[in-house]
Amino acid sequence: MQRILFILAVAVTLLFGADKAYAQRDLPGQTGIQFTTGGVNHFLSWKSGGLHYFTSLAFTRTNRNRTHWLYGLDYQIKEYTYEGKAIPKAQFTGELGYFIPVLADKGRNVCLRVGLSALGGFETVNWGASLLHDGATATNGDSFIYGGGLTAAFDVYLTDRIVFLLQVKERALFGTDAGNFHTQIGLGLRVIIN
Repeated sequence: MQRILFILAVAVTLLFGADKAYAQRDLPGQTGIQFTTGGVNHFLSWKSGGLHYFTSLAFTRTNRNRTHWLYGLDYQIKEYTYEGKAIPKAQFTGELGYFIPVLADKGRNVCLRVGLSALGGFETVNWGASLLHDGATATNGDSFIYGGGLTAAFDVYLTDRIVFLLQVKERALFGTDAGNFHTQIGLGLRVIIN
């Protein structure tokens, strides 16, 4: 009799409790580390010459309403050609961003997020050397930069703890000598650590 009651209790639990099981995704307090890399502006154009890429390391924390905060460090380099030689412009920035989910499926396997970020950091042109290879002087110098960014991020959960990222970010930075707006297109991974 006890065996029949046990089997009946398990069957009832499975029937009525099955709709309560959810994946462990976007839970309040979840933290993650993400690494993103990609291209900047005209990175696919052969005419632009030189390197145009960025790399980013960030820490994320999910809030109660499935939004999340992002705290990150970015490195971006864009090379300009002068007399056939590359002149690098590198930016080192810190980022503080807030992301909200716009679209997601019911199981939270796929999510489109939009976020705003505050950015601040340092920019160096030609690694601080003002004298160019042909004797000319670069008028653009090193400077502190500040501004913001608008990001559209597409998250795909590969497992409950590993997220594949595709993101497009438009950065508007001021205090720079060589272009205020930069578009970043990148791929990355986020690992949920708790």
